[in-house]
Amino acid sequence: MTRPDPAVRRFVLVAVWIPIALVAAGLIVQLLALPQLPPTVAVHWNATGEADGFAPAWTQPIMTVLFGLGLPLLMAVTSLGGLRRGDRGPTYRLMGATAAAVSALVTVALTATLVMQVGLDDASQAPTVWGPLVAALVAGALAGVGAWFLQPRTPSPDAVTRPAVPLALAAKERVLWMRTTSMATGAAVAVVAAVLLLVVVAVAAWVTGSDPVVAWLLTAVAVVLVFFAATTLAFHVRVDDTGLHVQSVLGIPRFRVPLADVQSAARVLVNPMGEFGGWGVRIAPSGRRFGIVLRAGEALEATRRNGRRFVVTVDDAETAAALLEALVQRAGARP
Repeated sequence: MTRPDPAVRRFVLVAVWIPIALVAAGLIVQLLALPQLPPTVAVHWNATGEADGFAPAWTQPIMTVLFGLGLPLLMAVTSLGGLRRGDRGPTYRLMGATAAAVSALVTVALTATLVMQVGLDDASQAPTVWGPLVAALVAGALAGVGAWFLQPRTPSPDAVTRPAVPLALAAKERVLWMRTTSMATGAAVAVVAAVLLLVVVAVAAWVTGSDPVVAWLLTAVAVVLVFFAATTLAFHVRVDDTGLHVQSVLGIPRFRVPLADVQSAARVLVNPMGEFGGWGVRIAPSGRRFGIVLRAGEALEATRRNGRRFVVTVDDAETAAALLEALVQRAGARP
């Protein structure tokens, strides 16, 4: 039986097993403390560190599992598929480190704020939150850094591409290639769900009378995410005698690689997480590739004369690359 690759094993260790161990330890401490706590405990503190939000004590262990384990497992699930297919890159290493850091921060914060209320008659007497907050931040930082170094360093894939075979074009023949590309269903659902969740949280902040600064901040972030989702879920791609044009279905953002700036064009295969760190309008870690990355699979890549590459994931990328190569050759744009 073949053993999993070291990168996969270490990722599972830091993104799955370490969070499980941390949350299990936190739950043991919390369950032991529950009989010595008031029925209602402080769960929120204002900017001065004073308790101003309360909930039943039994909700704290549930929140620990949901956020201390649920979030890391979500990160692990979204990354493991690519790792097992052989995809590599620092993004996966960062996701593993982030999963461990989130688990440590949440578990320490929720456990410490619960334990410090042991023996109180009334939750309103809860001590200031600054000590547990500092402890949680330190724990998260240590867990994240440790998890980063526990994982092997794997370079981002950035394969050398070969220019496409140009199509045969007559001297004055007019040719146009167009396609519409959209984000993969899973990624689109995740983006829309995240936006809707933040919108609900922002609305709840206003309805429940939260701090206006927090409510406005949540609202601003929600508006930005709504704009991002609306403008990056689908793009029109066009190749004509002026070059490569990529434009959101809503009109913005729009991108263009002029024919005179095209050094070569090729069809490539793209792994969003490993090569670009995710989906959407992305810059590769190397800084030399910019992409409209909406899904895994084939993409049109135009290499500029300065060596930078523009990538857009789209069906029939081979035809688009062949046409772009032919147009560049016919125009005599390549030095």
